[in-house]
Amino acid sequence: MGLYMQDLLFLLADNQFHSGEELGKELGVTRAAVWKKLKKLDEMGIDLHSVKGRGYRLPEKLELLSLEKMYELGLSLPAKLHFKTESTNGDVKKLIQAGDDLPILIVAELQTQGRGRRGRQWQGGVGKNIMMSFGWHFDQGATVVEGLSLAIGVAVSRALKKYDVGDVSLKWPNDVLVDGKKICGILLEIVADQDTCDVVIGLGLNVSMSNRDMETVDQPWTDIRSHLDVVPGRNELLVTLVSEVEQVCVGFSSGDGLMAYITEWMQQDALKNQKVKLIVGDREEYGVARGIDPSGALLFEQDGVTRALYGGEVSVRKQ
Repeated sequence: MGLYMQDLLFLLADNQFHSGEELGKELGVTRAAVWKKLKKLDEMGIDLHSVKGRGYRLPEKLELLSLEKMYELGLSLPAKLHFKTESTNGDVKKLIQAGDDLPILIVAELQTQGRGRRGRQWQGGVGKNIMMSFGWHFDQGATVVEGLSLAIGVAVSRALKKYDVGDVSLKWPNDVLVDGKKICGILLEIVADQDTCDVVIGLGLNVSMSNRDMETVDQPWTDIRSHLDVVPGRNELLVTLVSEVEQVCVGFSSGDGLMAYITEWMQQDALKNQKVKLIVGDREEYGVARGIDPSGALLFEQDGVTRALYGGEVSVRKQ
């Protein structure tokens, strides 16, 4: 992408017109080089207005993420910010493998290989949403994190409710919905041995998306902008999210487990008593969702028989 792509975006973020000559002078490159980079921005899904004689501008102001701003807003954890990375979850896993201390927060404006559940690509949009991964160390073994993905859903719900973002609900095992449409996805990855457990919590939250950004998404989606007249800054939203996630991780570390959050989760269960389609690999089954059990497993009723299903490669959709 080139070393100065981020600098170019910072220059354009004020929503004012900038000529190619001005941008080139600021960046120390030719107008032709600027034009090539502007074309790259368009390919990345960033809309640009171009007016002959005036130059280029973004259609609206853009708030890029800033560690300095996050710390001013109260972020209390060690954090790293990448403009572009393959995967924030992958970055945290590399730090764990290298023996770095946890907790750690990794945030990116652009993921090239961001991954959702069941191998899906996580859709993004530079400057338009929040893509973050949070690494946390548990002194206990892997059993201590049973149901953690559902509790993280509660954390996201709490954050959204602070801004009165529509009717928030939770879809098993780890989607957060607003007015029945997906606004946030959660992906947990566990690195564990017998005695300890490191968890990578990946979150993707739609803040201000476009149809162009989401054209390959095969389920109803929404974003914060669709529900609020004034959208909070992304740095503020991220700090609020991290604070709620951290509280859940502290709770699980102290032995609270899912039981401390299960009532709140069940009150927001988007699938309870709904007819659903269960997708396991290439196989589909039909039945009724009957809530969750104390471990966080989905209770799936089919032909009068109810069985408990765990996350993994299982996906559930309303019929």
